[in-house]
Amino acid sequence: MLLTSNSARAFTSPASALSEDYAKALDAFIERHCTQSKLSSVVALFHAVRNIPYFSSGDRTPEAVLRDNRGACTAKHILLRDLLRRIGESADVEIIEGDFAASMPTVSTMPEALRSWISSGGITDYHCYVVWRGPEREQILDATWPDSLAAYRFTVNSDWNGEGDTALAILPTFVKSRVEDVVPRKEKLLQSLTREETHNRKLFLALLSDWLAQLPTT
Repeated sequence: MLLTSNSARAFTSPASALSEDYAKALDAFIERHCTQSKLSSVVALFHAVRNIPYFSSGDRTPEAVLRDNRGACTAKHILLRDLLRRIGESADVEIIEGDFAASMPTVSTMPEALRSWISSGGITDYHCYVVWRGPEREQILDATWPDSLAAYRFTVNSDWNGEGDTALAILPTFVKSRVEDVVPRKEKLLQSLTREETHNRKLFLALLSDWLAQLPTT
């Protein structure tokens, strides 16, 4: 059964002010991808962020995603949240707990240690996605995996057209929180892991990111 904390049930308070440089970067991103239709713009922004390559560098800021054109789930979903808010939509980042390794497919070109972890699971992590207040209800938007990973059987959500929830990149066991200050909250959650869990998580993400960086992007 999926357990939900009380802090994960409502939209957070209004967003804090954005820096001038970050706001300009968001506006430029929106200008490149949005259309006149609001729903079409939401869909376009979702796919534009989703197709940014996945890479876990330890920098969870959305500015890093825009600068480096790569990022992991936290930074990518903060970026998507801020883009949606910038066009007048209600959106928040929600954090869930789950086994990140067990949620992935194994691929023959992966290092043996990476394949072993995916086969057996055991990498506890705190995953982020966006909760968007759609036309009729809240909808879950998971923009973790780009289209380039479809050939490897990752859940890329390439067919999302604005209706319903997207598939999650991790099977959740607990919805932790829906907060405005996502990065400090995730860092606090990660501090609750044991030393062994922390070591294994860092090694797993390094192996995954190195493997992904070697794959063709188209």
